[in-house]
Amino acid sequence: MDSNDVLVVVEIRSVHDPEALKAYQTGARQQIAEYGASVIARGGTTLEGAPAFGPLMVQRWPSEAAFRTWQSSENYRPLRAIREASADLRIAVIPLV
Repeated sequence: MDSNDVLVVVEIRSVHDPEALKAYQTGARQQIAEYGASVIARGGTTLEGAPAFGPLMVQRWPSEAAFRTWQSSENYRPLRAIREASADLRIAVIPLV
């Protein structure tokens, strides 16, 4: 583990077009591998309190800079449009300690 590694946690708050979201997820998984990232967990169950989140997906990235570079890349732009039209997401970057 590199000290720059981060986790990116994605919460799917709502889905407007399930088929388009599946296409986005497939394309995104392929692209993030090119940046040294991978999906390490999906799902999630509330153990205490009322459920306060939608389905979660956790990615491991070599750095926050790598994640931001992908997010702003020309290669990602068409996927971003699909994502924005198909679902409402919340994304957090968490540094590993």
